[in-house]
Amino acid sequence: MTQTTVSRRELNKVRTRESIITALRELVGERPVDQVTVDQIAATAGVSRRTFFNYFSGVPAVISEVIGAGTERLVEALGPLDEGTSPVEQVRALLRRVSLPGELLDWLAVLNLHATDRHASESLLALERSIWADKGAWLQHELTSRLPAGTDDLYVATLATTIMGCFAAAEQSWLAGRAPGAPVDATAVAAFHGELDRALAHASAGWAAP
Repeated sequence: MTQTTVSRRELNKVRTRESIITALRELVGERPVDQVTVDQIAATAGVSRRTFFNYFSGVPAVISEVIGAGTERLVEALGPLDEGTSPVEQVRALLRRVSLPGELLDWLAVLNLHATDRHASESLLALERSIWADKGAWLQHELTSRLPAGTDDLYVATLATTIMGCFAAAEQSWLAGRAPGAPVDATAVAAFHGELDRALAHASAGWAAP
């Protein structure tokens, strides 16, 4: 098998994965995410149901990959954590230098576009909590390699959970202050960063009484 054949196959895999993600993005712009099915995504993406499951285990897995892509780029930029300095404060400092991807925030806005009734809101909230928790488990693994050897596992686990919890809380606060369908422009991105910084500040301060 030639290198060209391998490269073409890998390129086709990337295109298929992107087409599935794009299809879900299109569909959640039209209806609540809990009404979107794998069959609908496959049809919109122009792939078979079997092909979909070759790439993703279900709709939540697609959303998890989208959210993960944005958060993982941030962690890559974080690098090793300095000893003697609060890891939460180091994350805050990073977010002052590196902006969250606008496409990630656009996804979060579109996912919540139709969450106007209680059932849809609770269903979406449960889905997003599950995804943020999944990202927390991933972050725990990543932080282990960035913290000094021998760091207590419980410390790492609670740190990862706290950071991802701040992201989830900031998202909810950010969405509460937005009009449905409002553009995710530079002002909106800055507003999200402001909410995230406030959430991390509370964590850094040990949730001291206001």
